[in-house]
Amino acid sequence: MGKRAKVTRPFSYAEGQNPMDIYLSGLGEDSQRTMGSALESIADILSDGKIAGDQLPWHKLRSPEVNYLRGRLQKYYAPATANRYLSALRAVLKEAWRANLVDRETMERTMDVRSIKGSRELSGRAITVDDLRAVFEACASDENGALGARDAAILALLYGAGLRRAEAAALHTEDVSLPEGSIVVRGKGNKERTVFLPKGTVQALKAWIEVRGGSSGAFFARVKKSGEVELKGVSPQLIYLVVEKRHREAGVEAFTPHDLRRSFISELLDDGIDLSTVAKQVGHSNVQTTARYDRRGTQAQMRAATRMKVPFKG
Repeated sequence: MGKRAKVTRPFSYAEGQNPMDIYLSGLGEDSQRTMGSALESIADILSDGKIAGDQLPWHKLRSPEVNYLRGRLQKYYAPATANRYLSALRAVLKEAWRANLVDRETMERTMDVRSIKGSRELSGRAITVDDLRAVFEACASDENGALGARDAAILALLYGAGLRRAEAAALHTEDVSLPEGSIVVRGKGNKERTVFLPKGTVQALKAWIEVRGGSSGAFFARVKKSGEVELKGVSPQLIYLVVEKRHREAGVEAFTPHDLRRSFISELLDDGIDLSTVAKQVGHSNVQTTARYDRRGTQAQMRAATRMKVPFKG
């Protein structure tokens, strides 16, 4: 598996030269959290828990250390997670080269590590219509009517458009066209896509606009305890907390914003929409990524099995 990194004492980069910090600074808030956690785990593995990511001499890593890391990741992590960690490492090594901390040939040799093959089922669950009805009722019964209207609109959009929570948080009023029933989403990699909305989602957004008002700015604004709408944007973390709060109030099995996104994908696939179209709707550049988000479960598999004709006559 190779040798572990020889890092026995903290290392300090000159200000502005830590390739990990440089890499993370170019990411969005959600990605910073995800990739930052991945890089901290890598530092933990390579140093036996002795050194944090900001003290690891990333530019001194070489093929033996990276191969050792790959072996540990392959043994203890799901393939998708392991490959995300390797991707984060490659990006940091490239930043080290850009900062002239390592020459290009060394960087390329160190980065030349195979991805880990295989897959595992995604965690999470499919959201039912009864689940949605319960959380919408929880929003409607909120004494703070403005807060209930906003949260219902967030839930309706996550499920009815399959948005990532960072995409929902970044939505602006000019991105929303309720007469056309569509929104413009600014997704990963600075890519834009137009998403058309189901009737129920449009109605939920209209109800929120009536409370929020039509002023330009962040579409999902903050709401004070008094019910006053403060036209400041919300964070992806707040959207996560909204989903958590409402499913608890509704008394339904826990689910996350990403479960709403997966359920959106599953519903479209179940209705016979082709993978390519669904991938465009949710902003996936690879249809295989979309296929992995299918949460239709065993019922769809059972229906598919009953359609197969096997002419066996015992």
